[in-house]
This record gives sequence, structure tokens and C-alpha cells, in this order.
Amino acid sequence: MAVVTTAMNEANLLAEACSFVAEHRFYLRKAVQHGDFYKAIRHSLSLANELRSSRLDPQNYYKLYSMVYVELQYLGAYLLETERHGFSLEEVFEIVQYEGNCLPRLYLLVTVGMARMLATSESDEILQDLDRMVRAVQHPVRGLFLRYFLLQVVKDKLQGLRSGMMGALTFLLGTFKEVVILWQRLRLEVRADVTSNSKAWELDEYRFSLRLLLGAHLMEISRLEGLTTQLYAEVVLPELLNLVPACEDAAGQAYLLQLIVEVFGDAFHLHTLEKVLATCAEVHWSVDLKPLTQHLLSRLTSFLADMGRMGEEVKGKSALDVFGLFHSHMKQLHSRPRTAATPLDSLLELQLELCMFVLALNTGTESCMELLRSTVQLLEAPGVPCPLETKLAQAVVDLMAAPLTQESLASVVLAMPYHKSLLAMMSQSMQARGALAMVSALLAGDVRLQDSETVQNLFLLTGPLLRDKTGKDDPGEDLMRHLEHDPLVFRTEQETMAQLIHQVRQDDPKVVFEMLSILWKHFEQGGPHRIVFTVPAMVAAVLELARRAGGHAERWPVKIFDFTHTLCSSLGTLAPRESLRLWLLCSACADNAAAAEKQEATRTELVQRISSSMDNALLCLERNISEQEARLRGLQLLVGTLRQMRQGMEEGDLKKVCDRAVALANKMLSKRFQSMAFCLCCEMFWLPRLNFQDADRGLLCLRRALQSADGAIHSDPLDVGLFVDILDQVIRLFAEGASQVSAAILSKILALCVQHIQYIGNRVPVESMRALRTAIVGLAAKQNESMEAVMAGDVYVPYLEVDLRPAEQLPAGVVEAKT
Repeated sequence: MAVVTTAMNEANLLAEACSFVAEHRFYLRKAVQHGDFYKAIRHSLSLANELRSSRLDPQNYYKLYSMVYVELQYLGAYLLETERHGFSLEEVFEIVQYEGNCLPRLYLLVTVGMARMLATSESDEILQDLDRMVRAVQHPVRGLFLRYFLLQVVKDKLQGLRSGMMGALTFLLGTFKEVVILWQRLRLEVRADVTSNSKAWELDEYRFSLRLLLGAHLMEISRLEGLTTQLYAEVVLPELLNLVPACEDAAGQAYLLQLIVEVFGDAFHLHTLEKVLATCAEVHWSVDLKPLTQHLLSRLTSFLADMGRMGEEVKGKSALDVFGLFHSHMKQLHSRPRTAATPLDSLLELQLELCMFVLALNTGTESCMELLRSTVQLLEAPGVPCPLETKLAQAVVDLMAAPLTQESLASVVLAMPYHKSLLAMMSQSMQARGALAMVSALLAGDVRLQDSETVQNLFLLTGPLLRDKTGKDDPGEDLMRHLEHDPLVFRTEQETMAQLIHQVRQDDPKVVFEMLSILWKHFEQGGPHRIVFTVPAMVAAVLELARRAGGHAERWPVKIFDFTHTLCSSLGTLAPRESLRLWLLCSACADNAAAAEKQEATRTELVQRISSSMDNALLCLERNISEQEARLRGLQLLVGTLRQMRQGMEEGDLKKVCDRAVALANKMLSKRFQSMAFCLCCEMFWLPRLNFQDADRGLLCLRRALQSADGAIHSDPLDVGLFVDILDQVIRLFAEGASQVSAAILSKILALCVQHIQYIGNRVPVESMRALRTAIVGLAAKQNESMEAVMAGDVYVPYLEVDLRPAEQLPAGVVEAKT
């Protein structure tokens, strides 16, 4: 209630003062229009007299000041017109001094002084007089605004002083010192009885409201023409820094430092960094220096980086010098008492900011090592909790991950003991988070792992992601241990680790093979539920080596496929579909390697690896995949792999593969899936790339497919699309010239499709009608091409014997599409 009452009183006081100012503004302007000099002066004094109020808070006082300022500017323009009011500016200056109240008299004296500076050449003396006069007001709020008024009216006239830029600089430094004294006194004199501060480094309400009045004076110093870095370093900065320790409270010191950093440019700070940081070290121990240091470091990082991109040289300090100064400064911060102003997490954030500086400007590996070393020392100091609290541990995790985004630093950093020491200070869960952050940093920076030592060092740090802390005494317990983790987190961690495999890159395939072998030794310790995520990536990375293995001796390609056999076998029954795809991928890659291999003995061994991989793929289909749809997809992959082979297997092994595939098709539970499976299997008996065919078995599969399709449509007539699929298969085999797949067979199957579609009528699925229409259109086009070839004198073309007349009996949509 007291707060609401105070606010209402403030509003009423402001409204009353504004009403009074508005009234005198009207009379002032009327007097100026009529050329009544004395009335204009009297009403101006009445306006300025309102600024004597001591009951308005700073925000409301500023609103009132803004209104008065506008009118005094209007008066100043009138005073310059001496021919209108008939008085010289010197006479006006004397007349105004008869005002009894000090504050309004000074406002008008400053206004007249501004006019005199414009009209005469004695601006230096006038400015000095004004500066001495305004010192009479020592009330903090009134004095601050009077100084601000003086600055506003003379700032555009400083360049015209006879003493030049140095005279302007002397005036601005002097008035800034006075402003700081008034602003500091505000803490003690304005409502000291109710001013309390929960945090020692935060400004109280009143000084915070008026902080911009300080900034305005300092901003004018930074805008002076001719202010060089040398002048700033030798004259300006020492004066400003002397004011910082003079403030008795932490909040004032912190704000003055912040003001200096914010106002002046990066080039000034770069050349005076040592002085600024030295002053920071001398301020009150309760000042929170993290925001200031972090902001200054961030600005200098951007400045130096921009200069480097533009190819410009920075005179003075190099990036390495800047790092050394900041690092020394942070060591001093580390030795400060642990208070609310300098908590441990703030110091760690500063370490991270300095690390970003190192990374952005490439100051060298030694800088990074020194930073990590000091971080370890900071956390090993007495009083630091172990394990680290979550907030502290997260700051350390960020610091550990940052250097690993750069390839030039990653190997060196991982070879040092600092990361291991930092991880040891964390809990098990934070160790896992830290390991994940390090791996993610390597991926984000696309850092290549190029030697076995780096891989070994990295995986010694990522143990929490690779294995659980509990032992492996009970195998059954080991198989269930993954259930202790959050499924989403567990999956994310393992997928990230799998991505890391592809960062193993080296020109020498044997070195890559050695690194991948080290990876596998670590991965397989994590148990079957982890390697489900990592084995596919491992197999892909190893098979990539097979493409680069040409010309190597010592059965090098065979060793690669022996390794992939070990990897695929490790999956067991946990991921049968993935296992099937990997076995087939190994078969295809082994076939490519065998086709390109020149040594007969090595080629023979590779052919054996093809057979072994196909055998394992079929075992997955037979034993581990029981769902009909999944088994059919597996058959598709197997048939597609066989048709793409160039070297293939021994004929006996190939026939066994075909027999087992047909047996799988025969075991399908539904006629629909049986038909699709037999339709797929018929392709295996015509393999032109392997010079293998068994026309009788192929036709038998087609007949079985037709029989199963016939049984399927008796259960569901909408399965008529099975016949269209068989037709597409026969058209493909006919186009490839498969023996015994004649034009007569193609014509009969086309007629059979048309017959079944006519039987179903309007219930035919749209997809089936569209597929049949496409097939008929394609056959009609082939017949037209064949007719043109025969007329041109070419040899006999079998497409002419295909009978397309049954297509004329289809519904109009299909017939029109055919014609």
C-alpha cells in the first residue's frame, strides 16, 4: 500500500509541475513573439525554478527536465537575436545574475553562455566560467542534470575552442570527474534510509536510473576528433582509471569499468589492455568481473578476427599477447575469495570464453594446453566439491569439447592428461555427458582421426558411453544392463558413437584398418545392445577399404572380409533385418573385389567369402525373420544382390542358394505372399551377368506364382494385381532374352490378366489398372519399333508374335490408353 501511495504522490507531483511548466511555456513564447525581454527572462526563470524539486524520483525528474530543456533552447535562440531585444549578451549575462535562487540562475547563465560562445571568440574563457559556476550545485540529482545540461548545450561548440582538441578534452575529463562524484554521492544522500541492495555489485535504483548521465559525458570524449590511441593511453585512460578505485562501493566500481569498456573502441582497448586488466584486479573483491571480462574478451576476439580476415596488421599486441594478459588476469581471479561475486561457475565460463578466443585466432596448441592446465589446477584447489555439481560439471564439459572442434588441436589435446583429470572430477552421468560432448565436437568440426594413438586416447575418455560401470560377472545381467538407461538417450549416444567411425580417415588403407580394429575392441565391450548401433557403421567403413584394396599383397582384401564376417556375426539375433542387409552388402562388395582381383588364389578365396556371406544371409531369413512381409523384403534384397553380381559363386553354391530361396517362398503362409515370392525367385534362374540359367526351374517358379495368385484371388478378388506383377516379370525376362520365356507365354499371361480384370469389373484397384495399362502401352510401343525394324530389313523381332488383342476387351480407359 505504501508503494502504491508513493507512486500516486509522484504522479501528482509530476502532473502539477508539468502543468506549471506548460503555463510558463505559453507565456514565454508569447513574450518572445512580442519582443518583451524581461517577461521572457522571468518566465524562463520560473520554468527552471521547477527543477529545484527534491520530491521527484530520477525518472520523473528527467521527464520534467526534458520539458524545461526544450524551452531554454528556445530562449537561447531568442537571446542570439540581440537586435530584437536590444541588449548585448554581456548585459543579458549580468541581468540574469540578479536571480536569487541558485539553480534557475545557473540554468539561464549556461543558456546565455551558450549564446555568447556562438557570438564571440572568447569561448575558452566562457566555458571555464560556466564550469566553475555549475560547481555551486552539489545536490546529486540537481547537480547531475545541471552538468548534463551544460554538456548538451556546449558539446557542438567544443571543436571551436582556441585551445583545440586538448582544451575540449580537458573540459570533458574535468566535468566527467565532477559527474562521477555527484553520481557516487547519490548513493549516500538520496533516500539512504530506504535504499538497500541485496547484491553488493548491483547498482541501487537511483544510480541505475541516472547511469546514462555518466555515459553521455564519456561518449563525448570518445567522439573527439583527433583522439589517438597514444593520447588515449597516456592521458584519457589514466584519468578514468583513477576514478574507479575512488568509488567506495563495488557497484560503482563495476559500472565505471563497464562504462569505459563499452564507450571506447576495440583498437583503444587492444593497446591499453594491460592497464584495464590491472585496474580490474585492484577493484573491490565483491565486484563480479565475469560480465566485464567476458564482454571485453569477446569484443577483442571479433576485432582481431575481422582484422585478420581483411588482411590488415594490428600494431601493438598480437593475439598471443592478448591471450597471455587475459590468462594472467584470470589466474588472479582464481586466487580471489569464493563469494557470490566470483563463483566457481563464473570462472569456468571465463575459461571457456578464453578458449573460444584461442580457437578463433589460432594462437597455438601451447595456449590451449596452458588453459586446460589452469582449469585443472582451479578445480583441484581446496573447497571444490567432488564430484562436481551439475552446473560446474556442465561448464567443464563445454570447455573440454571446445578444442576438439579443430583438427590441429584434437590430437594434441587428447594426448594430454587434462581431459582425463577433468572427467575424473565428475559423476558417472556427467562423465557420459562429457564423453558425448567430446564426440559431438569432433563430428561438428569434421575432425579426422588419422592415427591409432589418437583413436586410443579418445576411446579411453569415452568409456562411459561404451560400457556400464557394473561388472560382467553374470552374463545374463550384462545382457539386460542396457535397460537401466533412458531409451532415447541411449539411442542418441550410440548413434553419435557410430557416426564417429566415419571420421577415421587416412590415405593408407592399412592404417585405417588398424584404427578400425582398435575401435572394434572398444565397441564389443559394450555388449550386444550397443553394437547394434555401431556394427552397421563399422561394416560400411571396413567395406570402403575393400574398394581401395586393389594391388595390395598378403591377402589384404581377404582379411577385410574376414573382419566384416566377425562384425556381422556379432549381431546375432538382436537385429535380424539389419544383419541380413549387412551380409548381402558384404556379398556384393566381395563380388566386386573378386571381379577386380587379378591373382587367382585371392579371387578364389573371395568367391568363398561371397558364398559364406550369402549362406549367412539365408540363415537370417530362415531362422530369425518370421514375418511374411519382412521375409519377402529380404528375398527382394537377396535376388537384387544376385542379379548385380559379376563374379558370383561356384555353380553348385549358386544352385543351393536358389533352392533355399524357393523353399522360403514355399513356406509363406498366405497365397498372396507365396505368389510374390515365387515371382521374385524366377529371376534367380536367369542371371545373364553370371552366365547362369535354369529355364525349367524358372518356368516352374512362374507356374507356382500363377497358381498361388489364383488361390489368392479366390480369397480376395482385389489381389488381381498379383497377375499384373507376374506379367511385368515375364515382360522383363522376355526383354532380356531369357530362354523358354516365349512370346506365346507372354501372350497367355496377358490374356489371363485381362480375363481376371474383366471378371472383377469395377472393383479393380486403381494401382492394378494403372500398372496393366503401362505394361500394354510398353508392349505396343515395342511392337511398333519391331515393325519398323522389319520393314527396314532387319532380322526377325520376337515382339511381333505377342498377341495384344485381349487388351481390346479391357474397359475403355485402358483401351484408349493402349491406342
